[in-house]
This record gives sequence, C-alpha cells and structure tokens, in this order.
Amino acid sequence: MSMNQRTATCNTILSVLSARGVTYELNGPTPIADVLTDKDKETIRDVLFAGFRKGEIEMSADSKAKYAEDKELKKYVSGLANNWIRKAPEFNNDQAYQAKNPGSRAGSQDEQVKNMKALLSQTTDPTHRKMIQDALDARIAEIKPSKVVEVDFSKIPESLRHLAK
Repeated sequence: MSMNQRTATCNTILSVLSARGVTYELNGPTPIADVLTDKDKETIRDVLFAGFRKGEIEMSADSKAKYAEDKELKKYVSGLANNWIRKAPEFNNDQAYQAKNPGSRAGSQDEQVKNMKALLSQTTDPTHRKMIQDALDARIAEIKPSKVVEVDFSKIPESLRHLAK
C-alpha cells in the first residue's frame, strides 16, 4: 500500500535526520530548515524519488504521465520536499506558513502584466518607469479578485444581526 506525499515526505525527513544521529523535536523551538544539511536534502530527494518510482508514494495517473521522465520527477520531488520543509507546522514550531512576499505573484499569469514587467525591466528613464509602474499597478488592481465576503444573515443570531447591516 502506498502512502500520501505529505506523510512520505515528513517520514523521510525524520528518517534521514535519525540516520545522521539527530533527534528532532516535532513542534519544538528549532525549525527543521536550521537542522537539515545540503547532504540531508539530497538524501531526502533521492529517497522520495525512489519511492515514487517504486509506487510506494501516491501519485495520480495524470501526474505519473506528467512526471514520467526522471528529470521532471526530480524537479517535482525537490519542490515537494522544499514545500513541506517550509510549510509543515510540526517542522516549524507549530507555526502556520507565512509567505515571505505575499502578493508578489499577483498577475503572474496575465499577459499584459508579464509584458509590462518585461518593459519595466528594460526601461531606465525614471519618468517612463513611473508611467509603466502606474499602468502595471492599475492592471494588477483590475484583475485582482475582490475580497467581498457573502454573509448569510439567517445563520447569525438574531441578537447580532443589527451589527452586520
């Protein structure tokens, strides 16, 4: 029976540390990133790669087809390991993941934004840069989803409904 990717990754990380003689305290004060060496990360990636190839780690049929080539699977495994090193609360003092640059990927799939960013990187004139940046900011604001929250007033106690209107 195969295990899910999160469990496989977390178990592999702990196993690699244990093999090196390191006892890591889950939810402890030290983030796992401070304990892992480059050699540990390489070993983790190798173990996970082998686990995927042996079918010991779950992967959808679509993903198996997408990552059929070793080079592609190795990139995927590297991202998977890095993801859980950063995001698993038990490896990060039981803290929820916080993006370093929230919103930095806003508009990254929009063709206008991509091209305006490319133009901005090639422009040196400060006046032109400001014009491009203003247009870029406007476009990102335009495509950014609004944060309108729908409230079902029937689910709010009668005594509080007057506060929400």
